[in-house]
Amino acid sequence: MAASGSPSRGRRPQLPEEVAVHIREQIITGQVQEGEYLRLDQLAEELGISVTPVREALIALSAEGFVELEPRQGFAVAPPSRQDLDDIFELRAVLAGKLAGRCAGRISEERLERLRALQHELSRADESGDTATAAESLTRFHRELGEASRARKLAWFFELASRYAPREQALAAAGWPRSCVREHGAVLRALESGDPGSAEETMREHLRTLGKLLIDYLDTRNTWPEEDTPDD
Repeated sequence: MAASGSPSRGRRPQLPEEVAVHIREQIITGQVQEGEYLRLDQLAEELGISVTPVREALIALSAEGFVELEPRQGFAVAPPSRQDLDDIFELRAVLAGKLAGRCAGRISEERLERLRALQHELSRADESGDTATAAESLTRFHRELGEASRARKLAWFFELASRYAPREQALAAAGWPRSCVREHGAVLRALESGDPGSAEETMREHLRTLGKLLIDYLDTRNTWPEEDTPDD
């Protein structure tokens, strides 16, 4: 059975990377289960595209460890790994911290004002339950920091690592918007102080908190294989 309930239904993703994002999210959030076969034709029909970009997306996801190609059977969802996700968020925390540290002391007042506006937008979206706007505000917040850091390669790696995080609904369910509403203020104050060390540490701990929130949420959904489940 292929992934269903796609937020992409009605759209027409044109690139294998977009298809990979969609399938990756379905796997991470447990909407498709370990061992479940992903049918190329069914995915292509659901997304309104040809089979070719679906096949290319699954080949890419196979290299990333999300799916496994079984001879004469097709692509099956690989067992999820709690440790892998924990490692990915530790990497994101380190990268985000470095970017924030680079921003401190060089970020302009104009860009700080944009970050404050995004924080206000995020707060309003969280209060109203607008998960799409909340997710977009978070993305733009970190993109602004990446641009302000003038560290294009670090910002690119952070964006790459961000692909492994689920999208809107799972992040909202895990409590990300509310956590960001609480903690971005400390990040902004660290940036305003011009202290690179404080900005780096504050952002790093914030991202670690987000990673823990997501893993705790996925723990409640029992998406890990038995041997990967934390001890009581």
